[in-house]
Amino acid sequence: MLFVLFGGNDRAKQSKVRSRRLKFVHFANDVGALPLLPTKPATLMRYMLWLPSNGVRSGWRGCLQYVTEVSNWNQEHGYGDPRELPGVPFFWRRFRNNYQHLVLAEHPMMKLPLRLAMLEAMALDADLSRDDDLRDLAAYFLLFFTGARIGHCAPPSATASHHALRFEDICFHPSIMDCKIVYICFRSTKTRPRAADLPFWHAISRQERLPFCPVALLRAHFLRAYRQRPDGFLFATPAGNPLPRSTFNTVLRRRLGVAQRRLPVAFDLRRFSGISFRKGCLSLLGSLNVPAYRLADHADHGTVDSSRAYTVDTVNDRAANSDLIGSAFLVGG
Repeated sequence: MLFVLFGGNDRAKQSKVRSRRLKFVHFANDVGALPLLPTKPATLMRYMLWLPSNGVRSGWRGCLQYVTEVSNWNQEHGYGDPRELPGVPFFWRRFRNNYQHLVLAEHPMMKLPLRLAMLEAMALDADLSRDDDLRDLAAYFLLFFTGARIGHCAPPSATASHHALRFEDICFHPSIMDCKIVYICFRSTKTRPRAADLPFWHAISRQERLPFCPVALLRAHFLRAYRQRPDGFLFATPAGNPLPRSTFNTVLRRRLGVAQRRLPVAFDLRRFSGISFRKGCLSLLGSLNVPAYRLADHADHGTVDSSRAYTVDTVNDRAANSDLIGSAFLVGG
């Protein structure tokens, strides 16, 4: 019975499986949701609503990990994923959308935006004659200038590498040797599913006045790392595999730790990860009064609502709107 409940012999995996499956057992006992297997789709939804009141307060993503483990448990015993039963996907999507809007989440370790001084300090400490330093700096500046999601440079796992950039996704214009603009093709994003075949293009112009130009870094990395394999991963391990997210974050925090000596303020390294580049980019553009609709286009947000959190221009805009209303009085509007 313990083997069936905990799943396998891998101790690390066993610990997570045990924790999540025992949580479902506690839920079923608490609300009388029996049988455990096969699990009804409605039971999964009740479970998602039960979890925030029982220790899992990280919102949809955190609770979904527990529900996914229940689905895995069902599939291990030949029942299939309850969320994929006929007629269920539509209602599961509706439930997901409502859940994300209505169920409060706590984020005690929400990641912070990376700041310009941090990026410059890491660049100053890098040795660009080293392949890994050049690769990382090229990725850092690409992420910061485009606001791209971290999965395009470092996917969460090898099986989730379909979003990762490849050499063929980069175009140097007018040429690689005299590049003024680099075009980057993101073949799929969270807002543009891969199946929809709707690529999202971004571009970075050459910044000749900067000591660390993002185009120059990307060009140097491309020339050094390209092995005549257009489909090779742009940011990869020495073995050619996509750069793992965990490795990316570990190295980023190490570089930030070294860079702290150049900065006047100490900070908690745990509050920074791959998403900090995207937050830093959008926060900076917002502070420069870039309006929300342009932020949404830059970040490939699904809606302008997602971009409004980064804007600081709206109060000034509202003051300017009062002038428009006043002018209407003057002309008898």
